Amino acid sequence: MAAAAESEPAGLKASHLGLIAMLAFVVMFEGFDISLTNVVLPFAGKAYGVDAEGLGRSLSVIGLGAIAAWFLIRLSDRFGRRPILMVSAAAFSVGSLVTILMPTIESYTIVQALTRIALVSQIATAYLIVSETLPAHMRGRANGLLGACGSFGAALPALFLRAALDTTLSWRALFLVGAAPLLILPLLWIFLKETPAFQANRTSGAPRMSVLAELRTLLAPGLRGRFATMSALWFIANFSAVVSTFFFTFYVLNERGWTALDLALISPFGLVSAFLGYLGVGFLMDLIGRRATAILFFIANGILVMTCYAATDWYVIAACFVAIQAMLGVWTVCFTINSELFPTHVRAAANGWCHNLVGRWGMVGAPLLIGWLSKQTGSIADTCFWLGLSCFTAVPLILFALPETRAANLATRESHL
Repeated sequence: MAAAAESEPAGLKASHLGLIAMLAFVVMFEGFDISLTNVVLPFAGKAYGVDAEGLGRSLSVIGLGAIAAWFLIRLSDRFGRRPILMVSAAAFSVGSLVTILMPTIESYTIVQALTRIALVSQIATAYLIVSETLPAHMRGRANGLLGACGSFGAALPALFLRAALDTTLSWRALFLVGAAPLLILPLLWIFLKETPAFQANRTSGAPRMSVLAELRTLLAPGLRGRFATMSALWFIANFSAVVSTFFFTFYVLNERGWTALDLALISPFGLVSAFLGYLGVGFLMDLIGRRATAILFFIANGILVMTCYAATDWYVIAACFVAIQAMLGVWTVCFTINSELFPTHVRAAANGWCHNLVGRWGMVGAPLLIGWLSKQTGSIADTCFWLGLSCFTAVPLILFALPETRAANLATRESHL
């Protein structure tokens, strides 16, 4: 079955389209949650009486949830991709609802950290399912299409912010949207199948690996270089994501005199930009390769971030914000490469170890650093401008340590690179 999938002619089957449609709804909430964290930041700070440094500490603790997601993600190598996706999607929805009730910054932070575990697990598993189900010659476009359909979520918090502020719940009303994955659970239960690659691996009698066995496998001579490279690349991607987006709303409302109306005005353009960015990254991955696409997006993001936080003109800041949304597509590149670098029996584990247990520390450390530096300099803008240089550190890593994975065959136990 898996081998046949790799030899299919170009073009998406109806079953592939159905799979992408269901998972796109799930993936949408990665962009939604990251954007929501950014959008509600100044309002949460006022509601809980917390300054930028305190908000930075809160974001770091929430980021720890993404690291803890390593445990849940790796279980999909033991129990399958399907059950882990469904459990994490349900947990994320419930966590989003519970967040509305939190009375203090401490309780808000703890619930959001737990919710982040579920969010990151469902996103990583969704990309893994697509990578293991689609044939190699269209895997990049399929993941790009998945991200493009899901990019709508990133624009929703800013788009709905003004309306939410007029409700009794105020900014907390935005967390009601996070419960939406509950609507897709019946469809996932009925139509989502286990991936051919996982089924083939289980049929072959591959052992269920312990944590120590996973680490030994990933540190073996054939995989240790890939493990180290992807861990570093994920750290940079997470760190730069915080710099580019997490404090944007705080920055424009407090240092550039923007209002919720300004955010609502640019959100539709950001939505279109994110959609095109994800769609474009998928086509580029299959056209010019994973490495070239990743380099292009990291460099462009660095230039845009530094311009955005140095600018004072409304139109320049708005244009940079819109363009930065397209750069979110770099996450799809990283998810795709991570899936293609490792054999089936440790593929989910490798994602968990590289991205969550190691790489996500970038999302934990960056808010702390931004909060501390902004207190020293008195400016979020100056801090994020200089930290925007972090995007460029990915370039030599990709050039000299990352193999091209465009032709990787995921239907076999080993990746033919």
